[in-house]
Amino acid sequence: MNRLFRSVPIRAGLLLLSGTLLPAALPPAWAEMADQGTATPALAGGKGRVSPPAAAQARNEAETAEPVGAGDAVQAEEEEGYTWEDSRSQVREATEWVARGIDSWFGDKPFEQGGRVSNGRIRMRLVWREHDRADAHVRFRVKLRLPNLEERADFFIGSENEKDLVRSRPDTLMDQKRVFRESKKDDETLFAGMRLRFFDHVSFHMGLRDLYKPYLKLRYEQEWTFAEKCRLFFQETPYWALNDGLGETTVLEFEHALTSDLSLRWLNSGTLSEEDDGLDWYSSIGLHRRFEGNRQLSGEFLLDGETGAPVAVADYGILMKWRQPVWREWLFGEVTAGHYWHREKPEADRESQWAFGLGLQMNF
Repeated sequence: MNRLFRSVPIRAGLLLLSGTLLPAALPPAWAEMADQGTATPALAGGKGRVSPPAAAQARNEAETAEPVGAGDAVQAEEEEGYTWEDSRSQVREATEWVARGIDSWFGDKPFEQGGRVSNGRIRMRLVWREHDRADAHVRFRVKLRLPNLEERADFFIGSENEKDLVRSRPDTLMDQKRVFRESKKDDETLFAGMRLRFFDHVSFHMGLRDLYKPYLKLRYEQEWTFAEKCRLFFQETPYWALNDGLGETTVLEFEHALTSDLSLRWLNSGTLSEEDDGLDWYSSIGLHRRFEGNRQLSGEFLLDGETGAPVAVADYGILMKWRQPVWREWLFGEVTAGHYWHREKPEADRESQWAFGLGLQMNF
């Protein structure tokens, strides 16, 4: 099993050089299923948001803890002469090679003078839904700081769902949603984009999907902490994209720290666009519990719908998720289980279905 997973980061790093991603980066069994259908992305956390003070302290302590059983795994790897760190280093070196090449387009300043690779991740996920075939895929994303650009500019490359990339809906929200609803393989895209930060809370995004479809986004985001245990996050993103037209997405998230390790979170997102008949909305509320060793357990109730659609609430359900480091503090495994009720037409009864997922994420 260790050998199977070790090969994935290496191949993913090489694919960053050649400009292609899937399905070669998948393990053989996953690639076969990915060719038949499509896949749902792996989990992601928030995007650099600040947690309530009590919860933030607990998270910082957890992130410095060694994963359970890591010592035995490290010793076994060293005896075999190849380690997870080798895989991660190769991926990072490949990404830096790409970053140096991109930076050279804009000037002669050496990459060592302020250039860096950060927030890189490769995510794999296998999802099975009742009455449906399993699907699997890999996604990646990385932020590049290029010294030949202004200090307030960042460059991004990766693979993502086309609509989610443009609409700027939170990764956490979309990961929940895709456990219950299958995405289409044709909607997956490679992208390259740039973010310009004008003020502390305002940024401008522009980029290309599939190398020829441009998109533009203006994002305003603000976060408040109050009563020492509460956090409120607001984000507004008007956008334009070729083939998608104009639209705007609003995100509102509230978190209350019940204890240093337990928090209540309520996440909401709504999108108005030329493509939709009404407001495409999503909401989730649940409890999140942190344990020693950066392990996390969550249970949430989810709602998904669109105003103006024949069925206002298309899906609702419950989702349980367990996440923890495996072998290294930068390698995370995830198990999800959910039950949901779906309705496509007003005259049809709701279908009760189960969904299960396995995920692996490497940060670099």
